Amino acid sequence: MGDTLDNDPADRPGEDGAGYRLRAAREARKLGLDKVARELHLSVGTVGALERDDYSGLPPPTFVRGYLRSYARLLDLPEQEIVDAYNRVAGEGPAPEPEPVVHAQSEVRPVAWFGPLALVLVGIAGIWGYQYWHSSQTSGPAPSPAGLAKPVPAEPAGTGATVADREEAPSPSGMPPPASSPAAVEALVVPVVAPSPSAQPSPEPLPPEVDTLTLSFSGESWASVIDAEGKRLLFQTLAKGQVRTVQGKAPFRVTLGRPADTRLDYNGKAYDHGYTSNRVSVRFSVPRSTGQ
Repeated sequence: MGDTLDNDPADRPGEDGAGYRLRAAREARKLGLDKVARELHLSVGTVGALERDDYSGLPPPTFVRGYLRSYARLLDLPEQEIVDAYNRVAGEGPAPEPEPVVHAQSEVRPVAWFGPLALVLVGIAGIWGYQYWHSSQTSGPAPSPAGLAKPVPAEPAGTGATVADREEAPSPSGMPPPASSPAAVEALVVPVVAPSPSAQPSPEPLPPEVDTLTLSFSGESWASVIDAEGKRLLFQTLAKGQVRTVQGKAPFRVTLGRPADTRLDYNGKAYDHGYTSNRVSVRFSVPRSTGQ
């Protein structure tokens, strides 16, 4: 059975709409709705809704503009005039300027390391704390730090006591030796021990591997990119000369309005999607599975 022309005048849209111009051009070429639907890879109902300027049951405006551009190319009509007519009827206004895709960059902060110098400072702080405590227990003033470096005076002749005897002998009051004595200094200095290799902190885990897809446009086109986890990474109309890079988990589901005007780079290498015509929009995966 041949294609029907669907020439019922009751369904004709207003002359100022995109649908009126498309239907008039189709009928002038004596093409049926089903023939056009096959060429555009759309349903007959979708093509009929476009010609009636009935967009209530169609996808978002970005897809509708893509359908209209493909339909206009099929009938050799000026694409932008058809899209502008749709914008006036649908009340959309001019197509919005695409917003740049901003990728958040992870901030790397340096890890604080406490070396041997920190342990030495802790030891010095302990000495000063002990001096303060000792001075509060006695009536005399606390010895100055310079006193720690003074040599121990020699014992008068005839006493028979050596420096070692004085360090080991307990004080008469039972208190610990003065903070200025070498024994006290040796008791308070914290030994500095280099950390063993096993004590080093384990390296931070590497971020999960992601795939990158770059789209470069030599003509105005709309594009949609969804990764394997179902995240929508791109969904907008791009102008000539614009470039968009998205990251996610492959394979990516890509939809292009003008595939011949769109170049792809997958993980830093050029990727040939295989489409050389802009007559219809296309959908495919990057990378393609063996079954595609």
